[in-house]
Amino acid sequence: MVPQREAQSKKRSLRLSREEILSGGVIKTMFLLGWPMMVSSLLQTLYNLTDMFWLGRLPTEEAKIAVAAINFTWPVVFFFISFAGGLGSGGIPIISQYIGADERDKANHYTGQIFSVVIIISSIMAAFGFIFSYPIFEIIGAKGELLSTAATYGSIIFLGLPFMFIVMGGGSVISAEGDTVTPLVISAVSVLINMVLDPVLIFGWFGLPNMGVFGAATATVIARIIAAVWLLSLLLRGRLRLKPKVKDFKPKWESIKFILRIGLPSSASMSGMAFGFVVIQSILAQLPDQVLAIASYGVGNRIVNIMFVIVNGLAASLTIMLGQALGADDVKRSVEIAQKGMFLMFYMLLAASGLIYIFRDPIVRFFIPNNPEVINGAKTFLSIILIGIPYFGLFRVENSLLNGSGHTFQSMILSITRLWLLRIPLAIYFALIIGMNAVGVWFAMAISNMVSAGIGAIFYFKGDWKKKIIKKPKPKI
Repeated sequence: MVPQREAQSKKRSLRLSREEILSGGVIKTMFLLGWPMMVSSLLQTLYNLTDMFWLGRLPTEEAKIAVAAINFTWPVVFFFISFAGGLGSGGIPIISQYIGADERDKANHYTGQIFSVVIIISSIMAAFGFIFSYPIFEIIGAKGELLSTAATYGSIIFLGLPFMFIVMGGGSVISAEGDTVTPLVISAVSVLINMVLDPVLIFGWFGLPNMGVFGAATATVIARIIAAVWLLSLLLRGRLRLKPKVKDFKPKWESIKFILRIGLPSSASMSGMAFGFVVIQSILAQLPDQVLAIASYGVGNRIVNIMFVIVNGLAASLTIMLGQALGADDVKRSVEIAQKGMFLMFYMLLAASGLIYIFRDPIVRFFIPNNPEVINGAKTFLSIILIGIPYFGLFRVENSLLNGSGHTFQSMILSITRLWLLRIPLAIYFALIIGMNAVGVWFAMAISNMVSAGIGAIFYFKGDWKKKIIKKPKPKI
């Protein structure tokens, strides 16, 4: 019996309980909840990297078209991924607040309802994407063999959207309860399956036909199907702490309206951001030194994104912690979470930005050692953009407070303001109108982070994030 108790103790230490989330040290709990989400974020990037790695080993001309095609489809796929992530994020405040209120029946009910919404919406999007794959990529500029290859790859990826939505949206819902480890394990196994299947289907190993790009897309979808079935199986068999019954998956209009009211602003926000970054790339493409600008942006942004993996994990854990504290009517704990979260994020990013600035030359050369122009361009990018990164940390926490409390419309306003009312207009003005070129875009990025943190402070002091969105539980007699 002793080994069993030890195993249970270890399991509890990995999957935080409601009591641990509500009473544990704020900084410690943020990291305990956040590290699996950080690793999951890294794992998700391996899907496309794996496809690119193996497709790059096809015959030269075929490899060139294949790699270009999957890169070309990525902004559209990322748009859909952002929509799925938004729905999942919208489910976090609902589930976390009901868990905090110790209303598990309600949490289980809304878990089933969220899965139903995700499956219905993703099935519609999958059918649309599959049917109109060719015209979608034709509209955004693909031609000839690139168009046919991108449409082939994209159509299969679109068919797999329901399974991708289940894994991403479902992972967010499970994390809201405090279990961030299970989504990590499922993601890790899914990535491993994709890595194994990719070369088998791309090159036609073990007697299978050589399927090229079609094989890469098929491997990705198979891996996601297995992950989605596994996740649903764990839920329906009662193997997780959230235990929805079959009846909870039957759509109920009142519940769905509530989910959409909270989730759609998050989806619009994340999808808008995804599209906004496409616009930033298009601005860079209009510059006289477009190749240098895009290359500098790509290298510099990759370095900055390493920090964002940690930022996003901690911000997601803060969202869960705040939701559960509000659900438990513990406003004092909520304020402590907000204040310590801001302090941690700002000074952690300030220190990280300082280190990257000091060592920016060797860091950039690690990614691109033999191109002096791009090295200098990326160093200039970092020198400017790092000024605003600590303020992005404040913005991210302010945004998480609004999401965690369920005030997702205010969060959407804050996100849209940062990108569409500040960054993109400033980038156009600095880069294209007054002729600052790429440096103008870098300044627009830094300024938008700083100003949006200030706007976020207005929402913070307004205090709506201290109010929960769920109905108070009926008193027990």
